[in-house]
This record gives sequence, C-alpha cells and structure tokens, in this order.
Amino acid sequence: MNAVRSTLQRGLRIGLAWAILWLVCWTIVFAIIAVVDPDSIGPGEGLMAVAILGSMGLFSGVAFGILLSIGRRGTTTADPSLIRVAACWMIGSAIVQLAYLNHGDVGLAANIRMALLFCAFGGVVTMVWVVMARRWSRFGNTGQA
Repeated sequence: MNAVRSTLQRGLRIGLAWAILWLVCWTIVFAIIAVVDPDSIGPGEGLMAVAILGSMGLFSGVAFGILLSIGRRGTTTADPSLIRVAACWMIGSAIVQLAYLNHGDVGLAANIRMALLFCAFGGVVTMVWVVMARRWSRFGNTGQA
C-alpha cells in the first residue's frame, strides 16, 4: 500500500510542477498574443485557457509521474533513459488528451492535431527537464558544475 501511495504522491508532485510550467508557458504565449494582436483574444478566453490548460498540465503530469514510477522503485526521476522519459510523457499526455478532444468548435481533426502537437512538444520539454535534473543532481552532489 505504501508503494501505491508513494507512486501517487510522486505523480501528484510532478503533476503540480507541470501544471505550473504549463500555466507559465501559456501565460507568456497569451501575453505575446495580447500585445501583437489583442483582438484575437475574446473576453473570458484567458480564464478558459487557464482552466483548460492548467488542468491539462496537471493531469498530464500526474499520468506521466505514475507511468514513470511504475517499475522504477528506489530510483530518482533523473535515472531513466531519455527515450523512456519522453515515451512516458507522450503516452501520459495522450491518455489525458482523450478527455479534451471534443472541446471547442474547431472540429475533431483540428483537436487531434493539437493533441499530437502537445504530446510531441511535451516529450521534448520533458527530455530537456530530465537533462537539467541530471545536471542539477551532479552539481548538488559534487558542489561544482
């Protein structure tokens, strides 16, 4: 039972980190759009994006954390290979994306393309995150860069 709770807690921590990361990223994107083309953002659209993208980041992060934790007892997040980490993110994100495919009025095909883009982009960002975690871990253990 402790292993399950540990896996869920790890998944939730990673999910919260991803929710914050997604919110910061999309806040920057919306700020740039608001400066460049303010008429393209409708009233209330920003809050809706926060609700959708924040929850999407949270649930994707939780799914990723759980998938990454399966079979990896006693290791840190920086231990698995980059390919495994990217695959876990893409699978976890794809699972979560299923719940979001029917939102909006742009159609299912457009939403599937956007979901695939989120999965691929997230896989790349996750690999960068792992490389940074590994370097940070080495820096923390040796006291030098």
